[in-house]
Amino acid sequence: MKRSINGLLVLVLALGCGAPEVEQMAEPPTVAEPELTDEEWTEALLEHRREIEEEFKTSKESPMAGSQYLKSEPGDEVYLVLRDGVFVLAYSPVDGTEIGVVKQVETCHVQRLGQDVAGLAGEEAVAEGTTLEGPASFDIGDFHLNFYPSETQVTFIVFDPEREEMQSFEHLLYYPPDRSFAVDAKLELIEEPDKLEMPTTRNLIKTFYRYAKIHFEVEGEKQTLTALKSALEGDGSKGLFIPFKDETTGRETYGAGRYLMIDDPTTESFVLDFNRAFNPLCNYSPAYNCTLPPHENHLKVAIRAGELTYPH
Repeated sequence: MKRSINGLLVLVLALGCGAPEVEQMAEPPTVAEPELTDEEWTEALLEHRREIEEEFKTSKESPMAGSQYLKSEPGDEVYLVLRDGVFVLAYSPVDGTEIGVVKQVETCHVQRLGQDVAGLAGEEAVAEGTTLEGPASFDIGDFHLNFYPSETQVTFIVFDPEREEMQSFEHLLYYPPDRSFAVDAKLELIEEPDKLEMPTTRNLIKTFYRYAKIHFEVEGEKQTLTALKSALEGDGSKGLFIPFKDETTGRETYGAGRYLMIDDPTTESFVLDFNRAFNPLCNYSPAYNCTLPPHENHLKVAIRAGELTYPH
């Protein structure tokens, strides 16, 4: 599983119109490859970090460019309006409307598009009259927007390439590579995965499934983390999501915790590499809604590996 902008923009709250609302850049599997020498392992990790930073610098959906998070009130009509460089939502047509959508039973109908608005749903162009069955993206001048519909509401995330954090970004901060934190782990599947409702940084709830327990040791102490899936089949069923806190949280690492995303292990025993731990997108921008780790994933040891807090 890759930590990519497109991949992380899918850590998800399952919403309607067949769409997920995003939350999380390119990542090799978190499961380390045991045949690598220490030198090869270190170089692979550093190359991965360079790839992430290049995406942060160049992607139009870079978290550093995220400038606004707009969630509508429940209702049938929503209009996105640009006023003095800032987007606002309205619930009837007004001057300055760039995008107007009407919610239907399982779809969203694009009622209005500004003259300079270009949109895509997958690889298909969006025009006035288009019916959207899921997410879409729009370009309005220099702004790039992602659109996520739900059963009752819509969400826009706005990316501004002129945002100060985007202009000044140089690199992320990490602990030095430490292979001792690429730990031998055992996977214990949960026979009947149960739902877990998890709060977010915006006081919302995201629903996941407890899928497996992962057992390992850190500095001789036994530890367990719960691995989650956002769905048990279809979209969201591939890979494992492992949000966690540890004794570095709020001190050296991000206060809302960190994440691991790994491919589904093919064997009971595998390697869990905390050097791949990364921050929720909320560390970089206010334009996101990030899942908080459940209490059962609060480790009582310090995981001094992976990403550090990004300073502002």
